[in-house]
Order: sequence, then structure tokens, then C-alpha cells
Amino acid sequence: MRIIQAAAHLLAASALAAAGTMAIASPAAAQHCGWQGDGTQDYNHCGDTNVMLTVEHVFGDDDHFCARPGMNNINAGDSPYNTWRTTFAYYAGGPTNCWYGWHR
Repeated sequence: MRIIQAAAHLLAASALAAAGTMAIASPAAAQHCGWQGDGTQDYNHCGDTNVMLTVEHVFGDDDHFCARPGMNNINAGDSPYNTWRTTFAYYAGGPTNCWYGWHR
């Protein structure tokens, strides 16, 4: 009888430990680095300096946007474009430490 109780306690402790580990191991959906591609026009820059992005538009006229570290909404603020025009943005090793915003 003691063996069964000990086994039950061990099983319960293991289940609680596993549940706690799973909760820690799977944080809320973290945003991946780069273009989010979810219709928000967001670009998550995971570096620690500003970088110049190439921004592609539906009409094929690429432009440049200087992104800060963290999440950047490319079509917010001083955007010369409507949100629907931007189709993709990427960092291709261009200048760093640029001034935040659009560059022509």
C-alpha cells in the first residue's frame, strides 16, 4: 500500500513539474525578426542599431526606410504611401545608424 501511495505522489509531482516546465518553455507568441507578413506592415528589427531597409511596393518602386531596434510600423507617421502599397521590407546589409524614417 505504501508503494502505491509513494508512486501516486511521485506521479503527481512529476505531472506538476512537467506542467510548470511547459508553461515556462512556451511563452506568448514572440514576434520573429524581420518582415511580419501579417498585414500590419510591421518590421521587427532585432539588432541594436538603426538600419536601412529596402521597402518593396505593389507598383515595383522600391524605397528605403530606416528602422529602429524593435517593432517598426513602416507605414505609420510620416509615410508617403498608403498601407496597402507596401508588400515587403528587408535589410540587405545597407547603412546602419541612419536617421529613423523614410529616405529618398
